[in-house]
Amino acid sequence: MQATRRSFVRGAATGIAAAGVAGAAGYSTYAHAAEAAAYTFADTVAWNAEYDVVVCGFGAAGGTAAIYAADAGARVLLVDVAPEGEEGGNSRMAAQMACSALDADKAFEYYNDGLSWHFDMDQELLKTYAQGEYEIPDILEYLGDAKDTQWQLDPGKSVTPEYPEYEAGQTIYMSFVHQGMFDSALWKLVRSNVLDRADAIDVWYGSPVKHLVQDPQTKTIVGAQIDKDGEELLVRAKNGVVLACGGFENNTAMIQNYLGAARLTPFGTLHNNGDGVRIGIEVGADLTHMSAYESIGILAGNAWAADEGGRLKFEFTPKDGGGVSNHSLESGEYGKGSIVLVGDDGSRFIDENANTRHGHVYSCGVWRMPIANWAPHIVFDQAEYDELQAAGCFKDGREEKIVSADTPEELAEAIGADPEILARTISDFNFFVEQGRDYQFNRDPASMRAFDGKKYYAAQFAPGILNTQGGPRRNASAEVVTPEGSPIPHLYSAGELGGITAFQYNSGGNLAECLIFGRIAGTNAAAEKDALAAYVPAEKVDADIKYVPGQESDEPQQPVEAQLGANEYLGSSTAGMGDEIDVKVTYVDGKITAIDILRENETPEYGGRYIQGLADAMVEAGSTDVDGITGCTLTTSALMLAVQDAISKAK
Repeated sequence: MQATRRSFVRGAATGIAAAGVAGAAGYSTYAHAAEAAAYTFADTVAWNAEYDVVVCGFGAAGGTAAIYAADAGARVLLVDVAPEGEEGGNSRMAAQMACSALDADKAFEYYNDGLSWHFDMDQELLKTYAQGEYEIPDILEYLGDAKDTQWQLDPGKSVTPEYPEYEAGQTIYMSFVHQGMFDSALWKLVRSNVLDRADAIDVWYGSPVKHLVQDPQTKTIVGAQIDKDGEELLVRAKNGVVLACGGFENNTAMIQNYLGAARLTPFGTLHNNGDGVRIGIEVGADLTHMSAYESIGILAGNAWAADEGGRLKFEFTPKDGGGVSNHSLESGEYGKGSIVLVGDDGSRFIDENANTRHGHVYSCGVWRMPIANWAPHIVFDQAEYDELQAAGCFKDGREEKIVSADTPEELAEAIGADPEILARTISDFNFFVEQGRDYQFNRDPASMRAFDGKKYYAAQFAPGILNTQGGPRRNASAEVVTPEGSPIPHLYSAGELGGITAFQYNSGGNLAECLIFGRIAGTNAAAEKDALAAYVPAEKVDADIKYVPGQESDEPQQPVEAQLGANEYLGSSTAGMGDEIDVKVTYVDGKITAIDILRENETPEYGGRYIQGLADAMVEAGSTDVDGITGCTLTTSALMLAVQDAISKAK
């Protein structure tokens, strides 16, 4: 491996002399052999649109692939299953840090000898990833140049590395777009680069890929069937298709089949439905790392239960109160005092005070995901209730969901647990406190306090899932491969779909994959391919082109135009999770009298849900001096900045 940074795009797929279809509707072949040699399989499909490259999924992986494909000269269609305002996948909600390496060879050692934990790994793929981590700053600089975005490294921040016991791990650090986390900064940087290339990249929102179009003889991928606004369209991909559609956190059947959990609730996007896994199976791809997944937050990835169909909230409350710890996410207020986490029957299943690593807990020399219960509960006494309430743990309507009882048996009845088991659990816990040792899980005795017996409380938690790692297997050139290891011609992938993690995960690893393999997949997909082979029997079908590149994109959004009257001013901000917020503000005699939100792209159930109420509060106050809303700090700040930008033009 080279010790200096360099472009690490491996050779593009060439020499392909065929075309290919599995699972697609709307094409036809004919039993006429006449002039068959003049046509390829792609000529038998009535395409509704034609592009050089089709990228499936608009997160950091898909966005990066589209950027590099466009810069390689390709005309790109970028589609996403989510509606506008919810695009971005897990990249939009992640911590916005990309795992990087000071030395590519040591990074390879860290992943191969440490985190892989006896799993067989594709050595060339792992070397490509390690080299890519070394080049992450180059990729960020490349993306930053387009918008003069500054990036800087912060080796001392967050989980760096997540597994410090591995000696080679000292080469691992994190790259940030700026000094900030959970603010969508990296995602917005990728998105802005996509929009800056509107002359080469079309974006379709709410447009899931249903199937790929694959030559039945040569297995070459020649296009995709896409559902756009309820209309099934066949889109030609002349040079390649990139699958970057994330994992299967929202697909219950896949969670049960591959992860062995009855249910898991997502922390991130609600739109990762396993489409990439299904599509990969249809076209003959091998699958990899299907049992690997990550969680986050308190109590080994168990968090306050969400409403049906919702997502869990990120919550970081380290024991020392000092922010995210050096190499793990800690239990905070929920892991100290007279409190236990119990499973469905009322028995404990983890050390509540233990450090966790993306939901993994230490077990027999390795870090593993704990068993996911159906409806775990935190159980605590009156003293703990008072402390949790004082610490602000019962905000956002949580207190209303807490149940109480006078005895453990009565509490067990209320939460559906076994009365005898829950009573024994609390009795054993009190005994451990008396003995000064937790004989069950070795919880730190200093974190334990006996239940006071005055009253018993419980709140339902849920096992959470941050993301999955499984999906179609890729090689070092980002090509999707068959079980035999041969590439499926013209098909590529990037990101957590078929991620590199087999067992233990290092923070920032998936965002690094998005950038590393997005770059490789986009560049290789854009490369010109050999002419497709003749297809027999075949008869040419006239295309029904309805969507012309450059004319049918859901992006870019043009600058906001609004007719301004007296005392009306336009303001904007890009500080929100969805980037742009544009407003028209009426400002009279030093007071805000009206705010019209002209454009916003905030996540609906977070900032998007509250943005109008925030605007109304500012109008009522006559200024931006209003209280923010818990859970939408970014939106609050962005709206204030947009309004202040408008007001500044009145002075």
